[in-house]
Amino acid sequence: MRFYQEITLIETLDASPYFIWSKLYTQLHLALVEQQNSDKTVNFGVSFPNYVAPRIEQDEKRRGSLGNKLRVFASSAEELQRLNLHKWLERLADYLHVRSIQPVPATTPEYVLVKRYRVDINLDRLTRRFIRRKEQREGIQITFKEARKLQNQRYAENQKAQQEGNTRSKAEDFPYIKMQSFSGEKEFSLQIQQIPVRESVQGTFSTYGLSNHATVPHW
Repeated sequence: MRFYQEITLIETLDASPYFIWSKLYTQLHLALVEQQNSDKTVNFGVSFPNYVAPRIEQDEKRRGSLGNKLRVFASSAEELQRLNLHKWLERLADYLHVRSIQPVPATTPEYVLVKRYRVDINLDRLTRRFIRRKEQREGIQITFKEARKLQNQRYAENQKAQQEGNTRSKAEDFPYIKMQSFSGEKEFSLQIQQIPVRESVQGTFSTYGLSNHATVPHW
């Protein structure tokens, strides 16, 4: 990801940040659907520069926050020009400041994985998905038993990291954006989890700009 556009929410008395995020993300989703590949993925990823993960401070639970900025990334400036965010967001001009297309800073040592947070308690399904990812991304075939062992190891490492950072979180603590289905009949919460990672991982994204494996730069 070499280019990006940054969108900043403008504080107003007549609209809450929750309302603005909902309107912004609905328009972004529609814009990304227009650019989707044949497999329903897109080549655009997003990040929330001021994202705050849910945490515990002095024995008090703090909910997560999206902050007031959104970055939309692409591999080329031409792709962002085709996306044409200014057109899709022009009706929200009183609530948003959309910057011009910029190159990602050359010295960007950090990356984030921005994904939809979902609780999946079907361990067998998770294990089968883990096996498929190993084969597709690394070309490695492993048995169900080996995959379960690796999952248990990762779970232990994650638990240790959470305890060290004192960040025990529940699903309802993650920041979310209220969305509606295309039919307009169903409302749902798009919960966002943004995780710092050490290395860049290439890949595609959903039509919400999220991914379970592909990363975007962070600074």
